[in-house]
Amino acid sequence: MISIIVLAAVLSADLIIKNYIERHYTYRDAKRLPGGIVTVQKSSNSGAFLGILKKHKKALKIITGILIIIILIAYAAAVITKKSEVRKTGFALILAGAASNEYDRIKKGSVTDYFSINLPFIKHIVFNLGDFSIFAGIIAFLSDI
Repeated sequence: MISIIVLAAVLSADLIIKNYIERHYTYRDAKRLPGGIVTVQKSSNSGAFLGILKKHKKALKIITGILIIIILIAYAAAVITKKSEVRKTGFALILAGAASNEYDRIKKGSVTDYFSINLPFIKHIVFNLGDFSIFAGIIAFLSDI
């Protein structure tokens, strides 16, 4: 039950934030949040993480769609066989992030990213909540193996 709530909350939050960023930010806007660690900005990525497959949009949509179906089946199996909440929540986080990003790809042809972390080794990479959700879900899943 917790995993379903996590899936719905992360998916909804990411889509709402993306919609807000699309309507209220230009590509030149960049606002540092208090503390200066996070910058909110509008960015568009037509590929996967770090622009991978950006020149192969159709293939990326198909590959991502297939992966979402595989994760959905694995999630359903984890629910049916009553696996741990950690594993189910891991799958839910991966699904939420992947579904949000795939929705953007299908609707707009690219994924809206909206924040960066001001650390030297990643300050030029712009993320969204879906990206972090996928990363957190993978960590949760792997911790339960």
